[in-house]
Amino acid sequence: MTVLVLGRGFLGSAIAAALGSEARLASHAQATDPRLLEGVRCVVWAGRHPALGTPAWSLAHDGEPLFARRAAERGIAFVSLGTRKVYASSPRPLREDDPLGPADLYGRHKLALEEALSRIPGLALTRLRLANVFGFERDLRRNSFMTRLLDTLARTGEVRFDVSPFTVRDFLPIEEAAAWVAALAREPPGGVVNLGSGVPSPIGRLALRVIEGFGRGRLVIEDPRERDAFVLDVGRLRALLPQAKVDAARIEAAAFALGRRLAAAG
Repeated sequence: MTVLVLGRGFLGSAIAAALGSEARLASHAQATDPRLLEGVRCVVWAGRHPALGTPAWSLAHDGEPLFARRAAERGIAFVSLGTRKVYASSPRPLREDDPLGPADLYGRHKLALEEALSRIPGLALTRLRLANVFGFERDLRRNSFMTRLLDTLARTGEVRFDVSPFTVRDFLPIEEAAAWVAALAREPPGGVVNLGSGVPSPIGRLALRVIEGFGRGRLVIEDPRERDAFVLDVGRLRALLPQAKVDAARIEAAAFALGRRLAAAG
């Protein structure tokens, strides 16, 4: 079986590495190659359009639905990497059947993509809604919690929050995320699957673990209000992949390791 992973960025490269010899890794620029789908049983669309989450983005110019139509025509399964940001805010763990209601432009764009994909006739579609997947990356174009944290810590020796450090969010190390996406791509289940740790991690605690690994720095709180807290209900994920488990100790150890890598990078 060959899995085509489209996107050579942070997520795509890690997923392809987890798949090993089963993967065919390609860039989005190669998506127009008519030979790209030869021998492929599943496509994982990783990465995103650079304008996504900005007023410049347009569904008509996003390559994901276009490529998904090609997959549908050939009877090839399609795995889309979405986001938890399509959900409406909730004080309890977010389930796949919970109400949708994106709070920002990025979430609204990702929901528009989900809806466009779901309308493609004959597409064997699996929609993964990802938590905060983190690892060592310095490319600010991804604009994730951890990329911003690592960048400001390296440049200024500080981590600044405009939110309470007690705010809890669902974080998942890239190693686990990539392995679980790879496993789902081998046997795509269809439908919607939350992909996260299911662990409520206080963001301040993770930041302090990164600072500890880095060996210096401080955490500065500019606004103590709690907002954008979330945890994913990962019951369906664990039913599909019993090995898809990670605890708070593993998440914190991964954060500490990022600080160590940042210090070593100079």
